[in-house]
Amino acid sequence: MRLAVRELPTRTFFGSDAPYGDPVVARITVERVTPPGELRDRVLGGNLAGLLGLS
Repeated sequence: MRLAVRELPTRTFFGSDAPYGDPVVARITVERVTPPGELRDRVLGGNLAGLLGLS
């Protein structure tokens, strides 16, 4: 995940594969490999919002 975020920061989206994956663990993983701030916010929802025209 760290590599994806570093190389493709505007194309990386948060996902959990629920109900088979645990959304909390997936979010913690994103938070662990990204610094607090704009990059983390983009991965956790900003990139998808932009793609869908919601921001």
